[in-house]
Amino acid sequence: MADFNPQERVKKMVNAIKAEANEKAEQIKDMAAQQFRIEKNKLLNQQKERIIEEYKKKIESYTIEKRIQRSSKINQSRLSKMQARFELIQRLKEEIRQKMSKLIQDQSVYKELLKNLIIQGMIKLLEPRIELMCLEQDVQLIRTILVECQEEFTKIIKRETTKDFKTTLSINQSQYLTDKGGKPILGGVVLSCANNRIVCSNTLDDRLELSLQEFLPDIRNGLFKK
Repeated sequence: MADFNPQERVKKMVNAIKAEANEKAEQIKDMAAQQFRIEKNKLLNQQKERIIEEYKKKIESYTIEKRIQRSSKINQSRLSKMQARFELIQRLKEEIRQKMSKLIQDQSVYKELLKNLIIQGMIKLLEPRIELMCLEQDVQLIRTILVECQEEFTKIIKRETTKDFKTTLSINQSQYLTDKGGKPILGGVVLSCANNRIVCSNTLDDRLELSLQEFLPDIRNGLFKK
């Protein structure tokens, strides 16, 4: 019992408790540090993902905006080209119209043209009685070719079908051609039959419009090469 020292024993117990407490404290510190790192990395990853997502949205928005701007510019360019084409074709149409106006001032040329227009309309209608409507100043000129048109038409039908078919032409003198779209009609005729239920317009203005429509692709290719 002489070797037993209570103070020394207590001291050893205290030191053991302190050591255990220090060890526990270190473990807690390590766990806390590890948990901190995990939470820190988690927050950092969340922030990175948020920033990446924001930039993705910004880039996508920027890309869409640029596409819209590009599309708008392309559309504006197309509209400008279409407008330029339209204006140029209208000028071309007006130039042709003016040349036709000068051409038909020659009565012999206009007379032959009227005859061809009338016969063409007669072939389209193929009716025994056809009425012609024309410009008031063309009445006398057309009177001089009525018989010739009827005879030529009969010959064509006979030659093409071997059938005898005659058409009687008359001139409508209660109504005359005046203007179209605010512009005076150049000339030509409108043929009608069956009490005006069937009409064939062969005015020079209509023929000009039809010719332009027919050759419009060629005109565009010639004037607006890609």
